Amino acid sequence: MACSSRTFIACSSLLLLASCAVMPRELNLSPLWFHRLDAAGEVLEWDCAWPILHYERTPEGGDDFRVRPLYRRVTEPSLQATEHQFLWPFGRMRSDEEETSQRLFPLWSWRARLNDRGERDVDWYALFPLFWGGASADDRENYFAFFPFYADIPQFLTYDRFYALLFPLYARVDKGGHRHRLFLWPLIGTSSCAANDHSWFRVLPFYGHDIEPGRHDRRFALWPFLAWSTENEGSDAATDSYWLWPLLGWRTGRTVHGWMALWPFFQHTWKDDHFTHLNLFWPLFHYYWNRAEDNVTQWWLWPFVGHVHSDDQDGWSFLWPLIWWRSYDDPDGRTEQQWVLPFFWHVVQQQHQGEREEFWKLWPLFHHTARTDAEGNRTGGDWSLLSPWPWRDGNAYGMAEHYGFLWELASGRQRAADDTAVDLAARLFTRRQRQGETTASVPFLFNYERDQTGAATLRLLQFLPIPLGGGTSTAEAPR
Repeated sequence: MACSSRTFIACSSLLLLASCAVMPRELNLSPLWFHRLDAAGEVLEWDCAWPILHYERTPEGGDDFRVRPLYRRVTEPSLQATEHQFLWPFGRMRSDEEETSQRLFPLWSWRARLNDRGERDVDWYALFPLFWGGASADDRENYFAFFPFYADIPQFLTYDRFYALLFPLYARVDKGGHRHRLFLWPLIGTSSCAANDHSWFRVLPFYGHDIEPGRHDRRFALWPFLAWSTENEGSDAATDSYWLWPLLGWRTGRTVHGWMALWPFFQHTWKDDHFTHLNLFWPLFHYYWNRAEDNVTQWWLWPFVGHVHSDDQDGWSFLWPLIWWRSYDDPDGRTEQQWVLPFFWHVVQQQHQGEREEFWKLWPLFHHTARTDAEGNRTGGDWSLLSPWPWRDGNAYGMAEHYGFLWELASGRQRAADDTAVDLAARLFTRRQRQGETTASVPFLFNYERDQTGAATLRLLQFLPIPLGGGTSTAEAPR
């Protein structure tokens, strides 16, 4: 498909220019037409009726074709993947070796993939959130829902299975061997659980209990005003709690203690040498420490200053939620962030293997991204003047490709270590340096090219060549 697309593009260019002999590598008649070829005459990118039609060859050798802002088609040869985007971000169709998916939110979504057992799973919805369905090759995850009239869905939210009939009149949820039934959700609930004679019952707001012998006994009356419980039953760590909301509450045990007054303004809970949680005049002052959570220590004097520190993170906030300084470790590496919302963003991600990405943004005026390898060599990145989209990474996927022409007065892109480009809006000026060669142009007035030998040519009015010298002479040039 990629070869046939490029053949069509090349033929169209030849017809437009009437002769291969006079067609320059870069022709800029923007906004009517623009094209750029590589040294072998293969198409790198073109525009027609800018900004509507656009094509470019991706760094991986795939195709990226756009009818902006309505449609985009991208291929990824390494994954044997083809993706169609339409009315982005609502519409998407994608297929690769392992998965096929399509969506037009909220009208339709369909996904087929191989699960962990290597079997085919299908999930779909229509007229979200009314119709849901799915099936698996082993029939263990077949389901259908016409919400709120009927639903039978596995792995729904945090539950193993969710069943409903005329919701909220009746619902049933299964999780970890427990089965709960709810009538007039969330008012009335009962249970039939296989584990440990577990009993769960409630009639809101009058009475409810959650009893699992040997583990806990939790009850309430006239919810939320009166509640009492015992945790860790049958052990020397048993803890009793009493709650007279919102006036008073307390918790007592051998190692765990706590109290509450005028919830949520005053609370203190602690376990000897394990954790402590204190709120005074909440949300103005808060303190939390937990040894089991990577020795996390968190405190704030809201909204002026806050701090969190643990074995794998450190962060400060000032004038919440405006100013954030934080750093943290994750399985892939270390991330450092500085935010002065919404105007200034700075994010650095350092991978364990040495690769590094640095992003900064002065919203809505400018953003800049730089990627380097383990030796510190630039391998990719981009920049843009203006840059109003308020997200990055996955939440920004496809947005600049579809809609960037609306705000990008100037932009730059580094597709590879030896491939950089700069563009002004509507190709009023464009330049690309790739594999030791350079092409540049201004619409109708001129184009410029310099090959790997250093030989340069300026073409006035796009077609009249003026040799600028440099490089190997014609007689010595390699054939």
